[in-house]
Formats: sequence, C-alpha cells, structure tokens
Amino acid sequence: MDQREKFWAGLNRQEKKGNPHIHILGIPYDHSVCYRKGASLGPDRIREISQYIPPTLETGENLKSLIIHDLGNVTVSLDPETTFSNAEKVLSDLFSQSFVLTLGGDHSISIPIFKTLDRLSQGRIGILFFDAHTDLSDVFEGSRYSHACPLRRALELPKVDPKDVVLVGTRCFEPEGLRFIDTHQLKYFSTEEILERGSREIGKEIMEHLHGVDHLYLSIDIDVLDPAFAPGTGIPEAGGLSTRDVIRLIRQLDALPIVGADLVEVSPPLDNSDITSFAALKIIMEIFGVVYKKIQRQERIFLEGK
Repeated sequence: MDQREKFWAGLNRQEKKGNPHIHILGIPYDHSVCYRKGASLGPDRIREISQYIPPTLETGENLKSLIIHDLGNVTVSLDPETTFSNAEKVLSDLFSQSFVLTLGGDHSISIPIFKTLDRLSQGRIGILFFDAHTDLSDVFEGSRYSHACPLRRALELPKVDPKDVVLVGTRCFEPEGLRFIDTHQLKYFSTEEILERGSREIGKEIMEHLHGVDHLYLSIDIDVLDPAFAPGTGIPEAGGLSTRDVIRLIRQLDALPIVGADLVEVSPPLDNSDITSFAALKIIMEIFGVVYKKIQRQERIFLEGK
C-alpha cells in the first residue's frame, strides 16, 4: 500500500473513476504572519498523524464509505501573490468536483479560497469564521495579505455580504476590526457569549442566521481554541473555546450548504506532543462527519424519490 493511502484514517483513495467526496489541498505558506512562524509545516504534520486514527466519529458513525483524495501541497514562494495565484489555479478545478478542505499555513491562505469561491459561485456566499481575532484589518504591518486581513479581503468580494458572515470565538479585537464590525453590523459570537449561553444554543442561532445562503464556507483558525487545547500556534490567545465547544458547533452544520473548509495556523515547531495537531485532526474528522451526513441525506432523498 502506498503510504499516502494510510492518510486520513485510510480514507485517502487514489481512485480514478468519478469524483471523490472530499479533496484535500495543503498551502504550506506562513510568510504573512506577524509573530512566530511554523504553520507552513502544519499540513504535512496533520497528514502524518492522520494515519493513526480510525475512520469513525466519536458518536459511532463509520465513515468508511467516504472517498478522500489528498492532492498534496501547492507550490509556494515568498511572494504572497504568486503563492495565491498558484492556489487559485488548483482550487478552481476542485470546487466544481467536491467538498474542498484546505490546510494552512497561516490564515492568509484563505484569501485565494474566498476569491475562487466568489468567482465560481452563483448566489450568496456565507462565511463562518472561527478565530480568536477578527482578521478585519485593511493593512497590517504594511501588507494587505497579512494573516490579520483575510476576512477583510473576503468582504470586498461581490458575492460576500456582511449579513452572511458570522465570527465565532472572537476574543481579541483590534480597534480597526471593532470599527468595521460596528459599521457593517457583522454578527459575532464572542468566546464569553458562547461560554455563557452554551454551544448548542449558539449553534442553533448560527443555523438561523445563515439559512438563506447558497454556499457556506467554514474557516477555522486553530487559535479559536484555548491554548490549553492548542498551544502550538503563532499567537496563543488565552481564554478560548474548548475542543468540545467547537465540535458541538460544527456538528450542527450539516443542514447548511457547506462547500468547503480550511483549517489554519497549526505550528508543529511550537507544539507540545502534537496536542495541537491532534486537536486539528479531531476537528477535521467532525468536518468529514458533516460531509458524510449530507451525502447520506441526499441518498435517502434519492431512494425515497423526493
């Protein structure tokens, strides 16, 4: 067996006929960080440990029927525009075929993903943005491509309306980000609010808020988790969500039209005993679970002739 076929709990199958259910692409780029690097090593480390888990969810569902195709990593360079252009060329083909999971890298890698979705999609694009930070800076430390800017870049796109964007787990607010939130009335659920009201109730409210979008994209910065659960990231912001909180929120999303997700800012050199990489992998498996449930529901509708 090819070593790569062991990745993703053995679900990474290089089958030639038909499209897989999920494509996975790495963008190992971390030259837009403002503090500590290392996230460029995240995609390969998460892949490596993914061979040591079973193809099941903790609630007992078996994902063995899922077909995943990991395409490896995009070629990156020191120049963000070159890197993002390379990514867009690959992503343009993938979104027409399957659900797409992209592994970062720092959070700036979401910028080419948002651009690709905006170009290809018909209708409203919703974004569910899990992050300790707002990432709404127009320019940060002289760059429009900083990892402090991806959500701002998304909201400049024609098909992304502020009313279709939700921030989750926010707890570090740059003044510019706060002004943008107030001016555009962006919906956000701070960590404090989630902990007070509970993740199940917040999940229901997210569903209600985003129910009208045509396509939903899920962007997850691992620093949404408290550093106790994810120490291996560039800016570990204390007071965050637990892995359990994030799992519960994701598990409620299968009724929404999710077309892709990214998971970013895992930095193996800053990690301890792969705690952060395993937390990322746990979240990724829940995303697989959402895709699996959507496939199962579609098959039932087909069989019932509805």
